[in-house]
Amino acid sequence: MHDILNSGKVQRPKKKVRAETRGERVAPQGDGGFDVNWYPVCLSETVRAGEVKGLDFLDGRVVVFRGENGVARVMSAYCRHFGADLGGGKVIGNELQCPYHHWRYGQDGACKHIPIGGAIPRNARQFLFPTIEKWGLIFAFNGHAPLFDLPEFPLPPERLVYRTFGTIDCRLDIALQATNNVDFQHLIVLHGLDIEKYPTVTFHKFGLEQKGLVWRDSKRGAGARSVVDVVMAGTNFLLFGGDLAGCTAYMAISGTPLTRYGISKVYTVVAAAAEDCEPASRARCESVLVDLEKWAHALMIEDDLPITNAISFRIDNPLRQDIYVAKMVRYLQKYPRAHPSSEFIT
Repeated sequence: MHDILNSGKVQRPKKKVRAETRGERVAPQGDGGFDVNWYPVCLSETVRAGEVKGLDFLDGRVVVFRGENGVARVMSAYCRHFGADLGGGKVIGNELQCPYHHWRYGQDGACKHIPIGGAIPRNARQFLFPTIEKWGLIFAFNGHAPLFDLPEFPLPPERLVYRTFGTIDCRLDIALQATNNVDFQHLIVLHGLDIEKYPTVTFHKFGLEQKGLVWRDSKRGAGARSVVDVVMAGTNFLLFGGDLAGCTAYMAISGTPLTRYGISKVYTVVAAAAEDCEPASRARCESVLVDLEKWAHALMIEDDLPITNAISFRIDNPLRQDIYVAKMVRYLQKYPRAHPSSEFIT
Protein backbone atom coordinates (compact mmCIF):
# COMPACT_ATOMS: atom_id res chain seq x y z
CA MET A 1 0.00 0.00 0.00
CA HIS A 2 2.90 2.42 0.89
CA ASP A 3 4.48 1.90 -2.55
CA ILE A 4 1.22 2.59 -4.37
CA LEU A 5 0.57 5.82 -2.47
CA ASN A 6 4.12 7.15 -2.96
CA SER A 7 4.55 6.21 -6.60
CA GLY A 8 2.81 9.36 -7.79
CA LYS A 9 0.50 7.28 -9.96
CA VAL A 10 -3.09 6.30 -9.47
CA GLN A 11 -3.26 2.55 -9.64
CA ARG A 12 -6.58 0.94 -10.35
CA PRO A 13 -7.26 -2.62 -9.34
CA LYS A 14 -7.06 -5.07 -12.16
CA LYS A 15 -10.36 -6.04 -13.69
CA LYS A 16 -11.37 -9.48 -12.57
CA VAL A 17 -11.48 -12.03 -15.33
CA ARG A 18 -14.77 -13.88 -15.29
CA ALA A 19 -14.17 -17.54 -14.60
CA GLU A 20 -15.28 -19.93 -17.28
CA THR A 21 -18.44 -21.78 -16.34
CA ARG A 22 -19.47 -25.29 -17.22
CA GLY A 23 -22.74 -26.28 -18.79
CA GLU A 24 -25.93 -27.22 -17.00
CA ARG A 25 -26.56 -30.49 -15.25
CA VAL A 26 -29.67 -32.50 -14.57
CA ALA A 27 -29.99 -33.04 -10.81
CA PRO A 28 -29.05 -36.61 -9.87
CA GLN A 29 -31.77 -39.08 -8.95
CA GLY A 30 -32.57 -38.88 -5.25
CA ASP A 31 -32.19 -35.10 -5.25
CA GLY A 32 -35.78 -34.00 -4.59
CA GLY A 33 -36.95 -37.58 -4.92
CA PHE A 34 -36.96 -39.88 -7.94
CA ASP A 35 -38.57 -39.35 -11.31
CA VAL A 36 -42.23 -40.32 -11.25
CA ASN A 37 -41.93 -43.39 -13.48
CA TRP A 38 -42.76 -47.03 -13.94
CA TYR A 39 -39.53 -48.82 -12.96
CA PRO A 40 -38.60 -52.39 -13.90
CA VAL A 41 -37.91 -54.33 -10.71
CA CYS A 42 -37.06 -57.82 -11.96
CA LEU A 43 -37.77 -60.47 -14.56
CA SER A 44 -41.14 -62.15 -14.06
CA GLU A 45 -39.60 -65.60 -14.32
CA THR A 46 -37.47 -65.02 -11.21
CA VAL A 47 -40.52 -64.91 -8.92
CA ARG A 48 -42.79 -67.92 -9.34
CA ALA A 49 -46.11 -68.52 -7.57
CA GLY A 50 -45.53 -68.94 -3.84
CA GLU A 51 -42.13 -67.19 -3.91
CA VAL A 52 -40.71 -63.95 -2.51
CA LYS A 53 -37.63 -62.04 -3.61
CA GLY A 54 -35.89 -59.19 -1.80
CA LEU A 55 -34.38 -56.55 -4.08
CA ASP A 56 -32.60 -53.21 -3.95
CA PHE A 57 -34.80 -50.46 -5.39
CA LEU A 58 -34.14 -46.72 -5.78
CA ASP A 59 -32.34 -45.84 -2.52
CA GLY A 60 -33.74 -48.70 -0.44
CA ARG A 61 -35.16 -52.19 -0.51
CA VAL A 62 -38.40 -53.82 -1.62
CA VAL A 63 -39.83 -57.31 -1.91
CA VAL A 64 -41.62 -58.88 -4.84
CA PHE A 65 -43.91 -61.73 -3.89
CA ARG A 66 -46.32 -63.78 -5.91
CA GLY A 67 -49.29 -65.40 -4.24
CA GLU A 68 -50.77 -68.75 -5.13
CA ASN A 69 -53.24 -66.83 -7.31
CA GLY A 70 -50.31 -65.84 -9.55
CA VAL A 71 -50.56 -62.11 -8.78
CA ALA A 72 -47.25 -60.33 -8.19
CA ARG A 73 -46.93 -57.40 -5.79
CA VAL A 74 -44.06 -55.02 -5.02
CA MET A 75 -43.95 -53.53 -1.53
CA SER A 76 -41.52 -52.16 1.05
CA ALA A 77 -39.21 -54.79 2.49
CA TYR A 78 -39.06 -53.88 6.16
CA CYS A 79 -41.74 -55.28 8.44
CA ARG A 80 -43.80 -52.63 10.24
CA HIS A 81 -43.16 -54.41 13.55
CA PHE A 82 -39.38 -54.50 14.17
CA GLY A 83 -38.14 -53.94 10.62
CA ALA A 84 -37.14 -57.46 9.65
CA ASP A 85 -36.47 -57.93 5.93
CA LEU A 86 -39.51 -59.64 4.46
CA GLY A 87 -37.32 -60.95 1.65
CA GLY A 88 -36.39 -63.73 4.04
CA GLY A 89 -40.04 -64.55 4.68
CA LYS A 90 -42.46 -67.13 3.33
CA VAL A 91 -45.51 -66.92 1.08
CA ILE A 92 -48.55 -68.58 2.62
CA GLY A 93 -51.47 -68.64 0.24
CA ASN A 94 -51.67 -65.05 -0.99
CA GLU A 95 -49.98 -63.55 2.08
CA LEU A 96 -46.35 -62.86 2.94
CA GLN A 97 -45.14 -63.96 6.37
CA CYS A 98 -42.37 -62.07 8.17
CA PRO A 99 -39.45 -64.35 9.16
CA TYR A 100 -39.10 -62.76 12.62
CA HIS A 101 -42.47 -62.71 14.43
CA HIS A 102 -44.57 -64.22 11.64
CA TRP A 103 -46.78 -61.21 11.02
CA ARG A 104 -48.54 -61.79 7.70
CA TYR A 105 -49.22 -59.15 5.02
CA GLY A 106 -51.77 -59.42 2.24
CA GLN A 107 -51.53 -58.40 -1.37
CA ASP A 108 -52.92 -54.99 -0.40
CA GLY A 109 -49.91 -54.44 1.90
CA ALA A 110 -51.95 -54.57 5.13
CA CYS A 111 -51.14 -56.88 8.04
CA LYS A 112 -53.72 -59.67 8.17
CA HIS A 113 -52.53 -61.87 11.03
CA ILE A 114 -50.41 -61.66 14.20
CA PRO A 115 -49.87 -65.15 15.63
CA ILE A 116 -49.31 -63.96 19.21
CA GLY A 117 -52.84 -62.52 19.20
CA GLY A 118 -54.24 -59.08 19.95
CA ALA A 119 -55.50 -56.28 17.77
CA ILE A 120 -53.62 -55.51 14.56
CA PRO A 121 -52.29 -51.91 14.65
CA ARG A 122 -54.00 -49.70 12.09
CA ASN A 123 -50.71 -48.55 10.59
CA ALA A 124 -49.29 -52.07 10.30
CA ARG A 125 -49.17 -51.69 6.54
CA GLN A 126 -46.30 -51.94 4.06
CA PHE A 127 -45.86 -49.35 1.34
CA LEU A 128 -47.52 -50.96 -1.68
CA PHE A 129 -46.30 -49.88 -5.10
CA PRO A 130 -48.69 -49.99 -8.05
CA THR A 131 -47.49 -53.11 -9.88
CA ILE A 132 -47.89 -54.41 -13.44
CA GLU A 133 -46.33 -57.19 -15.51
CA LYS A 134 -45.49 -56.70 -19.18
CA TRP A 135 -43.18 -58.52 -21.59
CA GLY A 136 -41.69 -60.72 -18.89
CA LEU A 137 -40.94 -57.83 -16.51
CA ILE A 138 -42.43 -56.72 -13.20
CA PHE A 139 -42.77 -52.93 -12.96
CA ALA A 140 -43.43 -50.76 -9.90
CA PHE A 141 -44.66 -47.16 -10.09
CA ASN A 142 -42.92 -44.55 -7.95
CA GLY A 143 -46.05 -43.10 -6.38
CA HIS A 144 -49.32 -43.92 -4.71
CA ALA A 145 -51.13 -44.21 -8.05
CA PRO A 146 -49.92 -44.37 -11.68
CA LEU A 147 -49.96 -41.09 -13.61
CA PHE A 148 -49.60 -42.72 -17.03
CA ASP A 149 -49.55 -46.11 -18.72
CA LEU A 150 -46.62 -47.76 -20.43
CA PRO A 151 -46.97 -47.78 -24.22
CA GLU A 152 -47.79 -50.94 -26.13
CA PHE A 153 -46.01 -52.39 -29.14
CA PRO A 154 -47.80 -51.27 -32.32
CA LEU A 155 -48.69 -54.87 -33.18
CA PRO A 156 -51.09 -56.88 -30.99
CA PRO A 157 -49.52 -59.56 -28.75
CA GLU A 158 -50.78 -62.45 -30.88
CA ARG A 159 -48.78 -61.11 -33.84
CA LEU A 160 -45.54 -60.68 -31.91
CA VAL A 161 -42.75 -62.89 -30.69
CA TYR A 162 -40.50 -61.32 -28.07
CA ARG A 163 -37.54 -61.97 -25.86
CA THR A 164 -36.58 -60.11 -22.66
CA PHE A 165 -33.02 -59.87 -21.43
CA GLY A 166 -31.19 -58.07 -18.68
CA THR A 167 -29.61 -56.66 -16.86
CA ILE A 168 -27.04 -54.20 -18.10
CA ASP A 169 -25.42 -51.99 -15.45
CA CYS A 170 -25.03 -48.37 -16.57
CA ARG A 171 -23.22 -45.79 -14.46
CA LEU A 172 -25.05 -42.98 -16.22
CA ASP A 173 -28.59 -42.34 -14.98
CA ILE A 174 -31.05 -44.09 -17.27
CA ALA A 175 -32.85 -40.77 -17.89
CA LEU A 176 -29.63 -39.24 -19.23
CA GLN A 177 -28.87 -42.41 -21.17
CA ALA A 178 -32.25 -41.91 -22.88
CA THR A 179 -31.04 -38.61 -24.39
CA ASN A 180 -29.25 -40.79 -26.97
CA ASN A 181 -32.67 -41.15 -28.55
CA VAL A 182 -32.58 -37.53 -29.80
CA ASP A 183 -28.79 -37.14 -30.08
CA PHE A 184 -28.58 -37.45 -33.85
CA GLN A 185 -24.91 -36.41 -33.89
CA HIS A 186 -23.95 -39.50 -31.95
CA LEU A 187 -26.04 -41.72 -34.24
CA ILE A 188 -23.95 -40.48 -37.15
CA VAL A 189 -20.50 -40.13 -35.61
CA LEU A 190 -20.42 -42.95 -33.06
CA HIS A 191 -22.79 -45.54 -34.50
CA GLY A 192 -22.02 -44.83 -38.14
CA LEU A 193 -25.63 -44.45 -39.24
CA ASP A 194 -26.38 -42.51 -42.43
CA ILE A 195 -29.50 -40.43 -41.69
CA GLU A 196 -31.67 -39.93 -44.77
CA LYS A 197 -34.52 -38.19 -42.99
CA TYR A 198 -34.73 -36.54 -39.58
CA PRO A 199 -37.85 -37.18 -37.51
CA THR A 200 -40.44 -34.89 -36.02
CA VAL A 201 -40.03 -34.80 -32.22
CA THR A 202 -42.87 -33.81 -29.91
CA PHE A 203 -42.55 -33.56 -26.13
CA HIS A 204 -45.50 -34.24 -23.83
CA LYS A 205 -45.95 -33.94 -20.07
CA PHE A 206 -44.94 -37.54 -19.47
CA GLY A 207 -42.86 -38.42 -22.50
CA LEU A 208 -42.17 -37.74 -26.14
CA GLU A 209 -42.93 -39.06 -29.62
CA GLN A 210 -40.49 -39.23 -32.48
CA LYS A 211 -41.78 -40.11 -35.94
CA GLY A 212 -40.20 -40.82 -39.30
CA LEU A 213 -36.47 -41.23 -38.63
CA VAL A 214 -34.88 -42.92 -41.66
CA TRP A 215 -31.33 -44.27 -41.54
CA ARG A 216 -29.01 -46.70 -43.28
CA ASP A 217 -26.66 -48.80 -41.18
CA SER A 218 -23.45 -49.05 -43.17
CA LYS A 219 -21.31 -50.02 -40.20
CA ARG A 220 -23.14 -53.20 -39.20
CA GLY A 221 -26.08 -53.66 -41.55
CA ALA A 222 -24.50 -53.51 -45.02
CA GLY A 223 -26.38 -50.28 -45.72
CA ALA A 224 -29.79 -51.68 -44.82
CA ARG A 225 -32.52 -49.02 -44.60
CA SER A 226 -34.68 -48.57 -41.47
CA VAL A 227 -37.70 -46.38 -40.76
CA VAL A 228 -38.05 -45.83 -37.02
CA ASP A 229 -40.60 -44.32 -34.67
CA VAL A 230 -39.95 -43.79 -30.95
CA VAL A 231 -42.19 -43.40 -27.91
CA MET A 232 -40.72 -42.40 -24.56
CA ALA A 233 -42.79 -42.78 -21.37
CA GLY A 234 -41.62 -40.82 -18.34
CA THR A 235 -37.85 -40.51 -18.36
CA ASN A 236 -36.73 -44.13 -18.32
CA PHE A 237 -38.77 -46.09 -20.87
CA LEU A 238 -38.11 -46.09 -24.62
CA LEU A 239 -40.01 -48.11 -27.19
CA PHE A 240 -38.76 -47.81 -30.75
CA GLY A 241 -38.89 -49.66 -34.03
CA GLY A 242 -40.83 -50.09 -37.21
CA ASP A 243 -39.14 -51.31 -40.38
CA LEU A 244 -35.71 -52.36 -39.13
CA ALA A 245 -33.70 -53.44 -42.14
CA GLY A 246 -36.76 -54.97 -43.79
CA CYS A 247 -38.07 -56.67 -40.66
CA THR A 248 -41.01 -55.39 -38.63
CA ALA A 249 -39.32 -55.26 -35.25
CA TYR A 250 -39.26 -53.26 -32.02
CA MET A 251 -37.21 -52.75 -28.90
CA ALA A 252 -38.18 -51.54 -25.46
CA ILE A 253 -35.51 -50.32 -23.07
CA SER A 254 -36.16 -49.43 -19.45
CA GLY A 255 -34.07 -49.04 -16.32
CA THR A 256 -34.07 -48.29 -12.62
CA PRO A 257 -31.53 -46.08 -10.80
CA LEU A 258 -29.97 -47.69 -7.74
CA THR A 259 -28.40 -44.70 -6.06
CA ARG A 260 -26.57 -46.60 -3.33
CA TYR A 261 -24.51 -48.28 -6.07
CA GLY A 262 -24.39 -45.35 -8.48
CA ILE A 263 -25.79 -47.40 -11.34
CA SER A 264 -28.97 -47.96 -13.34
CA LYS A 265 -30.11 -51.54 -13.99
CA VAL A 266 -31.38 -51.74 -17.55
CA TYR A 267 -33.61 -54.34 -19.20
CA THR A 268 -34.27 -54.74 -22.92
CA VAL A 269 -37.14 -56.38 -24.80
CA VAL A 270 -36.74 -57.28 -28.47
CA ALA A 271 -39.87 -58.12 -30.45
CA ALA A 272 -40.60 -59.05 -34.06
CA ALA A 273 -43.69 -59.62 -36.16
CA ALA A 274 -44.49 -63.32 -36.21
CA GLU A 275 -45.14 -63.21 -39.97
CA ASP A 276 -41.55 -62.07 -40.54
CA CYS A 277 -40.37 -65.27 -38.89
CA GLU A 278 -41.86 -67.47 -41.64
CA PRO A 279 -41.60 -70.30 -41.99
CA ALA A 280 -43.30 -70.06 -38.61
CA SER A 281 -40.87 -72.21 -36.71
CA ARG A 282 -39.62 -71.47 -33.23
CA ALA A 283 -36.04 -71.78 -34.48
CA ARG A 284 -36.61 -69.07 -37.10
CA CYS A 285 -38.26 -66.73 -34.59
CA GLU A 286 -35.42 -67.25 -32.14
CA SER A 287 -32.91 -66.48 -34.88
CA VAL A 288 -34.58 -63.14 -35.67
CA LEU A 289 -34.68 -62.16 -32.00
CA VAL A 290 -31.06 -63.20 -31.44
CA ASP A 291 -29.98 -61.03 -34.38
CA LEU A 292 -31.91 -58.07 -32.91
CA GLU A 293 -30.36 -58.67 -29.52
CA LYS A 294 -26.85 -58.76 -31.01
CA TRP A 295 -27.50 -55.49 -32.84
CA ALA A 296 -28.80 -53.86 -29.65
CA HIS A 297 -25.82 -55.22 -27.70
CA ALA A 298 -23.42 -53.78 -30.24
CA LEU A 299 -24.97 -50.29 -30.08
CA MET A 300 -25.69 -50.07 -26.36
CA ILE A 301 -22.70 -51.90 -24.91
CA GLU A 302 -19.87 -51.93 -27.44
CA ASP A 303 -20.42 -48.37 -28.67
CA ASP A 304 -22.14 -46.45 -25.88
CA LEU A 305 -21.21 -47.86 -22.47
CA PRO A 306 -17.44 -47.19 -22.53
CA ILE A 307 -18.34 -43.52 -23.06
CA THR A 308 -21.49 -43.06 -20.98
CA ASN A 309 -20.02 -44.93 -18.00
CA ALA A 310 -17.32 -42.25 -17.72
CA ILE A 311 -19.23 -39.18 -18.90
CA SER A 312 -19.78 -35.96 -16.91
CA PHE A 313 -23.06 -35.17 -18.59
CA ARG A 314 -23.57 -31.46 -19.23
CA ILE A 315 -24.87 -29.33 -22.06
CA ASP A 316 -21.68 -27.38 -22.64
CA ASN A 317 -21.33 -25.34 -25.86
CA PRO A 318 -24.38 -26.78 -27.64
CA LEU A 319 -24.56 -26.63 -31.40
CA ARG A 320 -27.56 -26.03 -33.60
CA GLN A 321 -27.70 -29.79 -34.16
CA ASP A 322 -28.15 -30.29 -30.39
CA ILE A 323 -31.55 -28.62 -30.26
CA TYR A 324 -33.45 -31.76 -29.27
CA VAL A 325 -30.86 -32.84 -26.73
CA ALA A 326 -31.19 -29.40 -25.14
CA LYS A 327 -34.98 -29.78 -25.13
CA MET A 328 -34.61 -33.20 -23.57
CA VAL A 329 -32.43 -31.77 -20.80
CA ARG A 330 -35.06 -29.07 -20.11
CA TYR A 331 -37.71 -31.78 -20.02
CA LEU A 332 -35.66 -33.79 -17.49
CA GLN A 333 -34.99 -30.72 -15.35
CA LYS A 334 -38.72 -29.96 -15.09
CA TYR A 335 -39.94 -33.53 -14.76
CA PRO A 336 -41.77 -34.22 -11.45
CA ARG A 337 -40.02 -36.17 -8.71
CA ALA A 338 -41.38 -37.83 -5.60
CA HIS A 339 -40.43 -40.37 -2.96
CA PRO A 340 -43.53 -41.40 -1.00
CA SER A 341 -41.92 -44.73 -0.02
CA SER A 342 -38.84 -43.10 1.51
CA GLU A 343 -39.73 -43.84 5.15
CA PHE A 344 -40.57 -47.43 4.33
CA ILE A 345 -37.86 -48.74 2.01
CA THR A 346 -34.81 -47.25 3.79
